[in-house]
Amino acid sequence: MMSLLQLRRYRPLTLLVIGGLSLWLILSAWPPSSARALEDETGFTEYIYNTQSDFARGVFQRTVVAASPASPTNPDQIGSVELAPVGALNRNQWRATADLPQPLSDAALVALDRYLFVVGGATSPNANEENRSRFVYRAEVVQDSGSLVSNETPYPNGNAFFQAFEIPGIDPGPDCDLLLNARSRAGAVAVPDSGGSNLGYIFVVGGSVYDQNCQTYDFSLNVVQRATVNSSGLITAWSAPDNWRFPTLDDNGNIITNPNSPDLRGVQNVQIAYVRTNAGKDFIYVIGGLSIAPGQFLQEDLYPFVFYTQVAANGNLVNPDNPTNPNPPTVWKRLNDLPFGLHSGTAIATRATRVESGVPVQKDAIFLLGGCTAINCSTLNTAVWRADVNPDTGALTWTNQVAKTSGGGAQSISIQGRQGVTGLSFNNRLYYVTGSTSTGSPGASGATATIPVAIYDDSFLLEDLTESNTYFVGTDETNDYVLPQPNRRLNASVALVPAVPPAGSTSSVNAAWIFVAGGSNESNQPQSTIFVGGVGGANETTSAVRAPEGWYYSQPFSVLTEGETSRLLALKWLTSIERPATNPDADIEVQFRAVVTSGTCRESDFNPSTASTNPSRWRILDGDPGSALRSINGENTVRLITAFPDEEIQATCMQFRARLIQDPGNRTISPKLYYFAVEKVVAARPDILIDTFNVQTVNGQFSNIVLTLRNLRNNSLAATRSVVAATGDGGFFVDLCIARRSNPSTPALTAVPPPDPNASNTALPECATVSAQVPKSAMGAGATYTVSLSDWLDAQTTGPANWSQIFAEPGIYDIGIVVDYTTFTGEDAQGRSNNRGENISPPNGIIRTIEILPPSSGINVYVPVIYR
Repeated sequence: MMSLLQLRRYRPLTLLVIGGLSLWLILSAWPPSSARALEDETGFTEYIYNTQSDFARGVFQRTVVAASPASPTNPDQIGSVELAPVGALNRNQWRATADLPQPLSDAALVALDRYLFVVGGATSPNANEENRSRFVYRAEVVQDSGSLVSNETPYPNGNAFFQAFEIPGIDPGPDCDLLLNARSRAGAVAVPDSGGSNLGYIFVVGGSVYDQNCQTYDFSLNVVQRATVNSSGLITAWSAPDNWRFPTLDDNGNIITNPNSPDLRGVQNVQIAYVRTNAGKDFIYVIGGLSIAPGQFLQEDLYPFVFYTQVAANGNLVNPDNPTNPNPPTVWKRLNDLPFGLHSGTAIATRATRVESGVPVQKDAIFLLGGCTAINCSTLNTAVWRADVNPDTGALTWTNQVAKTSGGGAQSISIQGRQGVTGLSFNNRLYYVTGSTSTGSPGASGATATIPVAIYDDSFLLEDLTESNTYFVGTDETNDYVLPQPNRRLNASVALVPAVPPAGSTSSVNAAWIFVAGGSNESNQPQSTIFVGGVGGANETTSAVRAPEGWYYSQPFSVLTEGETSRLLALKWLTSIERPATNPDADIEVQFRAVVTSGTCRESDFNPSTASTNPSRWRILDGDPGSALRSINGENTVRLITAFPDEEIQATCMQFRARLIQDPGNRTISPKLYYFAVEKVVAARPDILIDTFNVQTVNGQFSNIVLTLRNLRNNSLAATRSVVAATGDGGFFVDLCIARRSNPSTPALTAVPPPDPNASNTALPECATVSAQVPKSAMGAGATYTVSLSDWLDAQTTGPANWSQIFAEPGIYDIGIVVDYTTFTGEDAQGRSNNRGENISPPNGIIRTIEILPPSSGINVYVPVIYR
């Protein structure tokens, strides 16, 4: 028998005629292994985002969810995305929803998930009395209606809506030896717990305290306290280490780190903001503020200072310069001062997703609005400032060039000055909430019921909303009031809670709820009413003017099919796009990305690289390839095999984004996105299994090779793909490696080579003795194919296998099998791993062993029969 080293390593390209059967082996024409289907298929269409509830889960940037359906509606349902209307808020979207346990002004309000927390506050207008609240009041929001959950039995120290948690008393420093907890005018932010089981943390900074038993009755607190909120929205613990205390600067401008220093001062009426950057870092910024100092200092001071600290994963504050140090002398770092001192204004953390080189990048900034530039509030701030946040260091870069010019540049602007004002941001909008337009203290006569609104682009530049250099709308107290009459407020507090629209709603829903709590009225009397308004919906404003363009980002969503990874066949979206002469270029550009994960579906699962080799990169879809536009009016369908012919796109998780664009010629219409759908099938693969493999002998002589192959992956027909669908028509080889043992105690063949994805089309294993071709057409999903004895060819000569020559000599023979050595069938690594029989239970092991005996001599020997 020919030795293994003498066998050829390549299959000759010849035409063989065996037993009268023509067998074409034009191997160079056989396609190599590929993961892409050569023919488009028809799959199941799943409408992923179709209703208002679906769209409300996403992220809006100058877009809103609306109730408008397509006509005819099937398969569309009520719900769409449109460009956001921009204008004064619609007062019909606002109402009183509940009452605080007591009237409160100058409280702080924060939200974690669906829970509201009201921190401290003043129960009367006189600052020189013990009128501060010592509680944090907590309520739960019904997210589909914006109402508060009512308890049948009022909570102790609270009411039916609010549960009371007492703030622990704490030593305020050398100015007082008592443990104080009641306060007003504190700053507070909520920080979600990004790595643990809690809902998050509430950080309370400073505040105004009063106690007649202290040597200075009325003063500002320098304490920073943290409340831990568990997953049920309950406060479970408090912390206030000395090195968290709000900074006091010495004569050289350095932070005093001695907690017992008699020079320590506190702060109140600060502008405070929390930012989580795209680098995954959490920062708290405290800007300006008013300091009512102990008796040995000037009684009041106005701060231009900007300090910030970082929140570690465990909820502790750390110094941004050295966040790994768990116990620094101070957790605060000083940034550049403001150009003026400021108190009683608002700092609004904002976020935008900017597309840079095809990749969406989160950017963060802080807008600074309103407030007093004098201690007694004799002057109000009318400038708008913005600080861009460095995502890695947290450093701020300030500018007053915050608004677009008609020529595309940036400029400074002025807005209505307000004190006792608050604000927040949602959907690329700034909400400048209530406050007083009067100077002086308390300025209650100028209390407002309006909430002016501005909108910013992806570079944080404010848009001209009326094409007349108007950047904030809604300041007219007669025509633009939002709070129901006769309510006007200053020193109120505000927070935002995401909305969860009810399924099947036929009226326009909201994406979030804004809550305005307490505050003082025009007579400077604290109030207990809480107002709520819906935002992020098409009815947020009655204005017909729309944003010029905007983005909508879906949340990542699962695209499993029958619990398996999907192969995506087509993406579909339905639009309504008016293109009159005034808006010829109105359009919707849809992009998507897809990824295969193991049990998760989140933003971090996607690789942000734009490289063409990145399977989870953002891809642009073109529903109108015959023009420069990206969507037609109506249903758009992109067959992925056509759009991306060199890829088979598989996914367990997907995300899409849509850019809505209108021509500036007509700002009163908007493109509409009605649904986004995915056509998909199970991401099936061929898996050629060795169903039966035996070598048979009769009377010690070779008689047959019994080989049956099966195409079945994971024992599931749904997970199995035909070989033709995976790689096209043609065939693949099965090779047998046959060796006779030269030493009976040592096997001549202990292993055969695995399939080699890098082998050339004509390669074969070095050990191959005989080969057989299997037609791909026979290997449908679940199909079996039996190789007959006459199908085997000599691996060297390509002639018919000469079995009498192969097994000519008596001895022990080992026979190994290799299926699809050149990986023509489109199997993945899992499928190739069993092509030598490794994962097949006995008796289908990798090596078969037979014994060939010497042929019989042909002489009969008869033994006589003896009878007794």
